[in-house]
Amino acid sequence: MSDEKKGTNPLATGVAGAMIGAAAAAAAMFLSDEKNRKKAEKALGDLQKQGDKVLKEISKRAMEIKDAVSRKTQDKKESKKITKKSKGK
Repeated sequence: MSDEKKGTNPLATGVAGAMIGAAAAAAAMFLSDEKNRKKAEKALGDLQKQGDKVLKEISKRAMEIKDAVSRKTQDKKESKKITKKSKGK
């Protein structure tokens, strides 16, 4: 068969699993110390605050863009109405 099935490489899957397992074990050892847990909690809290600020800014910009597009669309509709009325006279 020249058309081989393209699936997941078992070796790559095994290596990825070993890496994930090693990372989980390292994290468990790191978090077993109370000082490290407190540091991790603080870091995660800081990241969450930064993420909230970024989300607010993105939402604000998205609303500004939405409003600008709505205004342009409304202006075009009004312009077409005026053009149709002037042609009808």
